[in-house]
Amino acid sequence: MSSAPPIEVRNLCAAFGDRQVLRNVSLDVRAGEILVIMGGSGSGKSTLLRHLLGLLKPTSGSVRLFGIDIAQASEAQWQHLRRRMGVAFQSGALFSSMTVGDNLLLALREHTHLAASTQDIMMRLKLDFVHLPGTENLMPSELSGGMIKRAALARAIIMDPQLLFLDEPSAGLDPVVSAMQDELILKLRDATGMSVVVVTHELESAFKLANRICMLDQGEVIALGSVEEMQASTNERVQALLTRKVETPEREPADFVQQLLGQAPD
Repeated sequence: MSSAPPIEVRNLCAAFGDRQVLRNVSLDVRAGEILVIMGGSGSGKSTLLRHLLGLLKPTSGSVRLFGIDIAQASEAQWQHLRRRMGVAFQSGALFSSMTVGDNLLLALREHTHLAASTQDIMMRLKLDFVHLPGTENLMPSELSGGMIKRAALARAIIMDPQLLFLDEPSAGLDPVVSAMQDELILKLRDATGMSVVVVTHELESAFKLANRICMLDQGEVIALGSVEEMQASTNERVQALLTRKVETPEREPADFVQQLLGQAPD
């Protein structure tokens, strides 16, 4: 069996017109680890995630999943890859016209030939795992924000994927529910050995979850390492992101007025 990491990104560049969003991003996601992708607004986190999911093609460079260059993958290869991946979107993205149970069962019905009774057992097991027993007949509109996040996680793991992608899994949750979500993710990784990619801006969650953190700034990887390595980093840009320090240059009021008027200061 190949010992290659499940995800290999090499010199990935992404541009939209004249706007360069990712610049020579290179990283691996190792088997059984949680890699957290962090960065400020506009740093390229979401763009990188879309490339990892194959939703965008690189301007240059490559993304390989399980050794397959996804930009060159055939439809048959993509179908195989998708069965090995799970995704939980930031908003949950549950189908509003389906019950919670049907949201989970959709992938099993589309991609397996399991008996309906077996599918039902798998659905209920996944809901139990995320502490949502008995919710299979509820509609998404009947769930709280935290419950939607957990139902989305249950749907993402219904096929027992080897790769799990989580976009802002704790965003908008209160501290107690956020901590519960983090515990679920850790329990899931420990129980299954799957590799997990988490995109988040929540420092507390990142420090709790991460085996390693990839820090992006202006489309570049400015640091990649353990939580301890990040905290000990002497890179000013890393520390500014970790401490949420905002550097605002001092300006005279007259200079500010001139800038608003489109005039260069003397």
